[in-house]
Amino acid sequence: MSQGRFVDGDGWVSDESEFYGDVKTRESLQREVLKRGKRPLETPLSNVMAKKIKVEPPATACPAPAATPEIKARIQEIQPRSQIGAMQGGPGEHLVPARSDLSDNDSIELVAADDDVDKNHSSAWQRTESIIDFLRRAPVADQATASLGPWLWVGNPRPPRHQTKQEQKGDVPTFKQGGARLLELFMEKRASVEKAHEGRLPGVITRYMRPHRDQLEDDLLSLAVKTGTTCGKWMLFPSEANVARVWRLVAEATSEGKLGHTSKVATYQPSETSRVICVYTYDFADTEDVRKVLNGLVELNLVSRAGSAIYYKCDAYTYLHIKSENQYKIKASLYGSAEMLKGEAETKQGGPVMRLKRRMGR
Repeated sequence: MSQGRFVDGDGWVSDESEFYGDVKTRESLQREVLKRGKRPLETPLSNVMAKKIKVEPPATACPAPAATPEIKARIQEIQPRSQIGAMQGGPGEHLVPARSDLSDNDSIELVAADDDVDKNHSSAWQRTESIIDFLRRAPVADQATASLGPWLWVGNPRPPRHQTKQEQKGDVPTFKQGGARLLELFMEKRASVEKAHEGRLPGVITRYMRPHRDQLEDDLLSLAVKTGTTCGKWMLFPSEANVARVWRLVAEATSEGKLGHTSKVATYQPSETSRVICVYTYDFADTEDVRKVLNGLVELNLVSRAGSAIYYKCDAYTYLHIKSENQYKIKASLYGSAEMLKGEAETKQGGPVMRLKRRMGR
């Protein structure tokens, strides 16, 4: 029988057929059914499932971050969530994070380099070729290069020894589960605050939510550290006319060990007027390493001490789709080049990274 087709039942078994027994047998069975009520020990299936969920948290539930007792208890109820499309498929498919309009410099899916790059893929620099040969083989300004995938990649062939220990992939699915639950709890708290202060000005609600927002940032970054989801990136947005020059400088410096462990550039998309270049570090809480990479970009004249600032975003926020305009009122970037070049990053004791470092004893 072909799939999706139904067989017409007419003429097979009718209500008058003795297939169900003769008249006396059917009447006897019907009386028996009517006499029987609900069994005293019977439990509705939905109740069984509800109880089971409460006492048997899923095996993939993430360890609770340093948070309030309420969050520690409720985080165990997290249900598995599907991974983003970029995390699935083979070498040709798992290099396909979604891209959209770059007008807000934050609408692109900038997933972690370690999770997405296949070092043997044609879109990545091979150790058997010079960096110049790679740039010629995959010219970023050429629209046809997009056939290699949405990104071109260059890695540092000789990362510092202390960083090689951080090359193990983080537990991204667990982080996404826990992070999504923390965001959900925050929004529930916000709804209760808004209800309790109905009719008050938005600024009043924001003031009441400030300590809860700080706690949310602390919990998210703590969870990122516990799950090894600590990569982050400085982001450059060169124009189409300038992308080839900027990418060549970044690619050469990365291959020579002068920047981070990995850099990537977006290939051509007809709907975009600019490209994004991501220069990665292993640990967003390693302020010195983050600053080192920024200084490298300054030395390449890609960042000016007096010009427009660039920003550093952790992959943890990217996985949770926390963009520059978000309903949680969280600042999407952890660092800005202007404050870091002026030495102000370390003086911001109230910032989420500094709070994290104090808790970690760094």
